[in-house]
Amino acid sequence: FSTAAAATAFARLMERDDDDSGGPVAVVGNAAEILSAATGLVMSSYTGVLIGATAIPAWSKNVRLLPGHFAASALGSAVGLLELAGHRQAGLRSLGIAASLAETFIGTALEIDRDPALDPLKHGRSGWMARAGGVLSGPVPLVLRIGAWRSDRAQRAAALAALIGSLLTRVGWISAGTASARDSATPLELATAPAIAS
Repeated sequence: FSTAAAATAFARLMERDDDDSGGPVAVVGNAAEILSAATGLVMSSYTGVLIGATAIPAWSKNVRLLPGHFAASALGSAVGLLELAGHRQAGLRSLGIAASLAETFIGTALEIDRDPALDPLKHGRSGWMARAGGVLSGPVPLVLRIGAWRSDRAQRAAALAALIGSLLTRVGWISAGTASARDSATPLELATAPAIAS
């Protein structure tokens, strides 16, 4: 990712100094841009992969959900930053809708799941942050982007909500992991549950 992103930036810098915009520098720049976008999106899920691969119940129970959740959150916040910087391309809006739709589905799945390991995501300070982050990065920007897509003010509000929601989501997950790690009974209950059932 870093190499491709640096190559993209270098090619764009060289294109500004060169009048030949269709030359080999542009070809290399376009290829590097595609590669950096693809690898950057994969890299955005890496935090979710890392925290999911732990023994902390709130995280390990969501090992399959976390990478997609963090990728959608990262995409939503990147779109939000670009929109706040003044970009209004239709493709950017579509990416924002896709990210907020994914966040809405993920938030719904977490709310429906009654696993006791997820209690820190639903109660207390960590639950408040995780739920507020989920609403601000999912349904709020989704409704604003679809319902008032012609309104510049609504698009800015959606972008700001996605950014705040993404931040709250990440802080909420870290806080939920801390709360989950402090609860020594939960891992024991989860580890002995299959043995009791059989």
